[in-house]
Amino acid sequence: ANKIVTGHNADDIAETVLLNVLRGDLPRLVRCTNATTGEDSALPRCKPFKYTYEKEIVMYAFHKRLDYFATECTYSPNAYRGYAREFIKEIELVRPIAILNSIISGDEMQLCSDSGQPMQVQGKCKQCGYITSQDVCKACVLLEGLNSGNAKHGLNRNASK
Repeated sequence: ANKIVTGHNADDIAETVLLNVLRGDLPRLVRCTNATTGEDSALPRCKPFKYTYEKEIVMYAFHKRLDYFATECTYSPNAYRGYAREFIKEIELVRPIAILNSIISGDEMQLCSDSGQPMQVQGKCKQCGYITSQDVCKACVLLEGLNSGNAKHGLNRNASK
């Protein structure tokens, strides 16, 4: 394989755009709507369903009698993303095009190079070499915590620093 193809759909990407806006994470906001990421890495990722609504995927699977299952993480009911998902779904009821407009807005976001704010740069993890905006990727930080018996290691924002 020369690419990882993910199942991220328009609903997922709109949630991510909103989360990045709410967190003030401009570097990720600019990158989160890219259809392909990590093009310079050993295994780039792409999102072919970027503009496809989740309900369209579910209806297609039902119509074609495909096995389809949607699972949620047991921790997700209280996760920040859940609130973003609810908000997006409420807006979609009033204005159905809002999901696609969120993605288009994310696509069109440009940062001024003279903003004076330090930019995160997408680089490689010092331990495993995979894509990250930190010195060590979150997976390696979490593994380090598990291997050291400190399960909470890596769960806060500054753990990898």
